[in-house]
Amino acid sequence: FRNSILAGEWAKVEDALSTIGIRTREDMNAALFLVKRQQFLELLEARKLKHALLILQNQLSTLTTDIQQLHRLSSLLMCPSAEDLRTAAYWDGSGGRSRFLVLESLQGYISPGTMVPVHRMETLFGQALAYQCEVCKYHVRPANQGLYVDHTCPTSVFPQELQFNLKGHQDEVWYVAFSPDGRYLASGSRDKTCIIWSMDDFSIAHRLTGHEDEVAYIAWSPNSKYIVSASSDRTLRLWDVEAGANLQLFTGHDETVTSCKWLGTNDRFISGGLDHKIIIWNTNGTIIKQISSPRVHDLAVSADCSLLLVADEKTDIHAYDLATLTFMYSLNEPTEVMSMALSADARHCITGLRNGELHMWDLDARARVREFSGHAQGQYVIRCTFAGLDDRLVATGSEDGLLFVWNRNTGQLLARLRGHTKTINVCTWSDQAAALATASDDKTICIWPAFHGAPSHRSDPKAGPADSNEPEEISDDEEEEEEEDDDDDKSMGSAARSSAASLDMAF
Repeated sequence: FRNSILAGEWAKVEDALSTIGIRTREDMNAALFLVKRQQFLELLEARKLKHALLILQNQLSTLTTDIQQLHRLSSLLMCPSAEDLRTAAYWDGSGGRSRFLVLESLQGYISPGTMVPVHRMETLFGQALAYQCEVCKYHVRPANQGLYVDHTCPTSVFPQELQFNLKGHQDEVWYVAFSPDGRYLASGSRDKTCIIWSMDDFSIAHRLTGHEDEVAYIAWSPNSKYIVSASSDRTLRLWDVEAGANLQLFTGHDETVTSCKWLGTNDRFISGGLDHKIIIWNTNGTIIKQISSPRVHDLAVSADCSLLLVADEKTDIHAYDLATLTFMYSLNEPTEVMSMALSADARHCITGLRNGELHMWDLDARARVREFSGHAQGQYVIRCTFAGLDDRLVATGSEDGLLFVWNRNTGQLLARLRGHTKTINVCTWSDQAAALATASDDKTICIWPAFHGAPSHRSDPKAGPADSNEPEEISDDEEEEEEEDDDDDKSMGSAARSSAASLDMAF
């Protein structure tokens, strides 16, 4: 049967179909249609137009009710040459792969017990590798060692040593994000500035000024050329990364803007704030659409821009159809949701809760499937993230200055990494940079490479030493004095991360 198809012996193929065990008349008609369509196209290619017309009229027309498809096939009779036919039909001809594709399509109607599916061995190998990646404890590098040994990522490739401690902000660093191409890192601070860091040498490429209050969130455009910054000054700003220039100011929110995300293209993004508004913007400054919503703590958008998740200031995650901004469903948590992250495939999200727990949700089942705990979180927003290849890790900061990393599938705590001396506000991962980045109240950013042997010889006078694994020692008196200063600052209305102190604060 297989050889008959590849040889174009269509009469033998048709006889075999009647005895091969296709169960229903509907499936038989569909299988015959695939065969007769290929035969029709090959007759047209050979310029046997009368024979092709007979097959169209007497056989293909009896096997389908799709009139439009029959009209498309009949229009091919007008093609003046075989070359025009192949172009019009999006078909590579009898000498190409078309017969093999027919064989693949027919496989869907034939029992695997009768004919081994095409690429079955390749499929089994792929499943074996996928399973090995699934159970890999530290999955941060591709399974590229072949089939002779099982895939496993050794501890030596797991982010566990501090590579650089970046110093450039004058106050607490509240947000940090890698560019999609991994070339840059953007940070936003309580000092009202954004910094663009080069990942080549960890130098400051640009310091962006213009906001009148804290920068709480940053989002990179898909092409890595622009960032949008969201601030407690109730505005957003669009920046050209290469030029370090402010391109546009966005005014439409009445309270702190807490989150923003690009919408698949480089000319639209969405923002949410504490003013009960979700706004879709054009980069020219115009509002495309606006809806009322709960007060927004965080936003997440799926890669295909079909799903919008909104974490409110209470205990709920609200799901919207992003195309229409219509509400779909809610997920309820036992305590206040401080942050949220969506997996790349949009099948899972993790929520960071005020009680110091992370929860992972299966969005298809709308069920909580795993919990992660051990870190310290209470008063402040700490933004969690998926990390590692295929989002196999979960990471978050802690109010004790530690970075926690878990295996997503098992919930096992893999590491508690020390590099900061105060609360870690956000952590983010980049496949392209193969690193985790964390930002802290200690005014610094830490870079944690996934592969030991990643460039650690690079240095910059503004960056801390690569071997600064441990935090700087602080005397009890100095620590107590700094904590008193921090408490005084964070009790003020401008301290937008204390969600409990006032509803008018930033988060």
